Amino acid sequence: MIPNSQSYLHLRDQSQQFLDFVVLTCTAVPALTSHINALGVTGLTPDHFKGKPDGNQLLRFSTTYKDQISRAAVITLFSFFEAYVISLLQEIVDFHGGALAFQATADRRAKNFLVTSSPTIIDSKRKLQEPVKKNKIDTYKKHSSALTKQGFRFPSELLAPFGVKVLIQRAKPKGSRAVEIPDLLRDALCFPLTTKDYNRINSIRDLRNKIAHGKTELITLRSALGVGKDLRAIAAKIDQHAVEHFFVLEQFA
Repeated sequence: MIPNSQSYLHLRDQSQQFLDFVVLTCTAVPALTSHINALGVTGLTPDHFKGKPDGNQLLRFSTTYKDQISRAAVITLFSFFEAYVISLLQEIVDFHGGALAFQATADRRAKNFLVTSSPTIIDSKRKLQEPVKKNKIDTYKKHSSALTKQGFRFPSELLAPFGVKVLIQRAKPKGSRAVEIPDLLRDALCFPLTTKDYNRINSIRDLRNKIAHGKTELITLRSALGVGKDLRAIAAKIDQHAVEHFFVLEQFA
């Protein structure tokens, strides 16, 4: 069984703690309103707020608590997911010895592939160093296959050190924006993000932004908690992919 990253475990724990808070609030507010309606503010002593509670004020607050907690849920749960993605990138960097060591490994391996090649590799490579000619497609495929079998690294693979450099930069605090998350997942981690998940992440981010700017209509608690459920499901798939392909020791290769 593939283990989870520490970043995902933290996301899971944070989400559960927030859900516990929602359950507590949804239990406490009805109990509070029942108490006030029956006994007034007798025996009520709030934490952190001094003075006698105002029963009418509390009852007024209680009428909108579901909407307020729903808005807070969307903002909080998306923030957990956003932090997870960045934390996962940093965890990958740390797994490979930190930024300097990871970059050094990528540089060393790329340079090793640039050493003098065997005559067979050079011959096949020469066949591929010309503008594409349609009548030679089969020849190109033949020599490309021969190079691959001999461990030859093509240009896109030699650009890996630059990719590692960009990854390290994106993993820093404030090194990436929320809008870039889908591209980070697909481009940096080669994660096969489905159209459905791509659209879901973007729609939740848009909802979060609207809430932050006070531009949303009523949000139900069910839909708000659905945000957390969907983001955790997406994160679980990301995590299994990342652990399987990026948490593999490379400095000894």
